[in-house]
Amino acid sequence: MGKAAMTRTLCCLTFLVLLLVFGSCEQDVYDKGDGTYSYMRADFVEAFVGSDCNVKYVITDDGQRLNLTTPVNKNWIQKADTVYRAVLYYNNSGGTTVEPIGLSRISTLSVKRDAIVAEGLKTDPLDVESIWLSPNKKYLNLGLLLKSGNIAEGQQIQTIAIVLSDVKVYDDSTRTSDLLLSHWQGDVPQYYTQRAYLSLSLADMLSDTINIRVNTYDGIITRKFYIK
Repeated sequence: MGKAAMTRTLCCLTFLVLLLVFGSCEQDVYDKGDGTYSYMRADFVEAFVGSDCNVKYVITDDGQRLNLTTPVNKNWIQKADTVYRAVLYYNNSGGTTVEPIGLSRISTLSVKRDAIVAEGLKTDPLDVESIWLSPNKKYLNLGLLLKSGNIAEGQQIQTIAIVLSDVKVYDDSTRTSDLLLSHWQGDVPQYYTQRAYLSLSLADMLSDTINIRVNTYDGIITRKFYIK
């Protein structure tokens, strides 16, 4: 084994503002019969914004282009001619042109090398519903379960970060990046559970494999993914 190179970085976000969050009190958003949402499905996508700030088509993580019967405009679309990470809800009739039902933005983190990690990095526990690699290997997706509650004015809100804690380079020139999910609960009460999704962009990851470590209420878990 070659000598491991050590790199550290921190990439923070405020989940209450940027993450796609769902409450814990859930119900089905589709009918059980042949109603409006009987054939609804949801896909993680890249949403392509045109010069008019409308989304007219998306590319799914499986690489399929879906054209939208009706252009979608959202208030979180702040820039024309760009691409946003999102979840598309649509009626699926089997074709490549689909009827959009909803489009929700997914916060995307990217690892920035040469950043300085602030002292006192927090690893407050949270729960993990799922961690998976997108089929195109462009994103590592995380479904998180966060404890939350009503936040009084002036209270600290939760933050989530991805830290690149170590890069190991082996004798055969393969590389492994060790990632740590950092979470700061702040002063947010823990009365109920919220589901939140985020994606880590792997565009700048030069490693062959990644390990991500998360501190949960049941202890630390580690997941390994082959990205090359």
